[in-house]
Amino acid sequence: MKPRMTREQAMAALSTMTEEDFVTVVPEDDVDDALVDRLVEAGHRLVGRPSLTAPGRRSPQITLRLSDGEKNRLSQVAARQNRRQSEVVREALTRYLDDEFRSRAELTCVNRK
Repeated sequence: MKPRMTREQAMAALSTMTEEDFVTVVPEDDVDDALVDRLVEAGHRLVGRPSLTAPGRRSPQITLRLSDGEKNRLSQVAARQNRRQSEVVREALTRYLDDEFRSRAELTCVNRK
């Protein structure tokens, strides 16, 4: 995966920081690879997850309401699978849509005979 923040961008961000942003009084002393890597990682978290549509494009989103029971069951399944709830929902929706399109295709083939 291509990083969203380059090392050059991280160094530029570091150059705008003040002494209060660093452990010691002299900022240059604390600018090491580990600090740059932490800044790059923090930048990635701020930007969000990678696009599911295409690089640089925001993925479409939908919002849905669930009952408390459905939400609890979703949380349990996601935790058990060590996945995000959105991943579980996306997989379930993909399976449902695949089944629907497959059923319609089979129905169309039967009707043509």
